[in-house]
Amino acid sequence: MQYLDYNEHILHGTPDRPIACYYVDEKHPRYRMPMHWHIECEIIRVRRGVIHLYVDDARIAARAGDLVFLGKGALHGGEPEGCIYECVVFDASLLGSEPCARAIAPLLSRSLHIRPEESEAGRRLSALADQLFEYTPDLSDSHLLLAVGCLYALYGHLALLSEKSPIQSEPPARRRRAEQLKPALEYIESHYAGPIALGELARLTGLSPKYFCRSFRAVVHRSPIDYLNFYRVECASALLSSSDLTVAEVAYQCGFNDSSFFIKQFRRYKGTTPRQYREGLREK
Repeated sequence: MQYLDYNEHILHGTPDRPIACYYVDEKHPRYRMPMHWHIECEIIRVRRGVIHLYVDDARIAARAGDLVFLGKGALHGGEPEGCIYECVVFDASLLGSEPCARAIAPLLSRSLHIRPEESEAGRRLSALADQLFEYTPDLSDSHLLLAVGCLYALYGHLALLSEKSPIQSEPPARRRRAEQLKPALEYIESHYAGPIALGELARLTGLSPKYFCRSFRAVVHRSPIDYLNFYRVECASALLSSSDLTVAEVAYQCGFNDSSFFIKQFRRYKGTTPRQYREGLREK
């Protein structure tokens, strides 16, 4: 999954099978998850460790066994800790038959965190998720039907769960604040290789620089400058793993005009130097 695209334009799956499964561990180049969103829904299952997810204006600490349902358009990112996680990304049109579409639509717009061990309903959801993640890597005709059946069953059990104990909806103010920041995040995605002024990012959101910085930190959990450097390092990691560019060339293409500053920032976010990072990837 290309986590570097804030508004992901990639196709998950194929046109006739708009569903895809991803396995992410420490060796994955996109192990850390920069903030992004997509029009599809997503289900994340944590296999090991903990991932701190930032979803719109909320923070979720998802641990081994937990399920996270991300609604359409939810702004999200994550910081894993010794974590292995899987995710299924799917187009909501897969569940579009009437009258089910009307019943499922509210659930597809919510972001929910489920701890299966806390209830019998949660354990049923976990068992269904096991089946979903079994079928999605190889989408033959039979597996496609079984995967779609699992999705219907998953959201059906979420509906039952909400009937017994209403699932708290995300406060509208949180979603509005996250939505307001999307133009700034898109600008970083498009212009990270060049200079970016804080005032320009604030202008794109319609906020004053002071309030923009406050809102950005509340949603992204980093200052704008900190996040810009983090994002540039993530882009540099992708180039180091996929090209033969020198470290200096990678630094320049990712917005760092000073190689020594690039190495310092890379070590800060990755815990190693760019050269050591590349050598480590080649050994795997």
